[in-house]
Amino acid sequence: MAPREKIAVILAAHGEAETTRFIENYRVARHTLAHAALVMPIPKPVQRAIAVTSSVKKKLRNPIDTHSSPQNRITRDQAVALQQHLDASSSAELFDFEVHAAFSACPPYVEHVIEQTRSYDGQVIVSMAPVDSSLSCGLLCSYLSSSCKAEELGKVKVLSRFWNDERLYAIYCDHLFERRPAQPPPVSDEKRILFLLFHGTLVADTKGKTPQFRTGLEETMHFARRLRQLIQVDPRNFYSRIEAVYLNHNVGGEWTKPSFEESCTMLRQERVGSVDLFAGGYFADGNETIHRAAELVVRASVRAVTSIPCVNSTPAFTAWLTSRVIDAVRQLKGLS
Repeated sequence: MAPREKIAVILAAHGEAETTRFIENYRVARHTLAHAALVMPIPKPVQRAIAVTSSVKKKLRNPIDTHSSPQNRITRDQAVALQQHLDASSSAELFDFEVHAAFSACPPYVEHVIEQTRSYDGQVIVSMAPVDSSLSCGLLCSYLSSSCKAEELGKVKVLSRFWNDERLYAIYCDHLFERRPAQPPPVSDEKRILFLLFHGTLVADTKGKTPQFRTGLEETMHFARRLRQLIQVDPRNFYSRIEAVYLNHNVGGEWTKPSFEESCTMLRQERVGSVDLFAGGYFADGNETIHRAAELVVRASVRAVTSIPCVNSTPAFTAWLTSRVIDAVRQLKGLS
């Protein structure tokens, strides 16, 4: 029996600080801003100032609790679950899969893991973001093109374009309706609203011009529109309104609307009984998602706010990811 070919599967997530320690958060912020500066102008003094300010805020948010974002842990859990699914698949007879969790902003860095597995028979790099942009899979592809020879690139596959996969939409809808709170008894004419949270993106630069890099704006709009449409027509839907809401950074120009802050302001003017939050624009919960329910309670007068977790490492998501990885490996190896 021929030896199995060694395949590295690299889950390339953004990565966040796992504690509230200032130095860890500062380093992650500096890495993040340095990557952003590769495609948009952010002067180094501004990068340092933002990194210091954001790190201090995270420390002050809760000086007693030393835990911060769960994103890295969730990504590691996703890697373990994916390894188990791949090992149990029929493709394991041909391929020896080795799954790694890697990050762009903190160790283990994606670039380091790519180098460590360069000699393998194949590498599948999974961009762990539903929407493609110059700051997600774009950075991965740029690194590969600058560091790999042509014959090496023939052994590498970058998985992306998840925003256009109808199977993922079905998983999202099932996850949402399975994890949402039970429908409460009606209270007068109060509304129940669903906020679909997406990572915001730059629409125009400080001069009002279209950004000179791939922001992922069109993909984000398609993703938000399609997911909202499918939830609206789902027979399990009981929301009186479903809104796409954007989590913006508001640096460098005009960002997507409505922002989370704008949507909170809008709620103050309505009679809303409850709001459910679902971060469909993310594969794993992190700093951008876990505090939004508490923030909405403070900003808007709402009787009840519930945060529905991201798909994280749920079985359905892992099964879908497994099929995408196996399809990619078979394409790399020229198998039908």
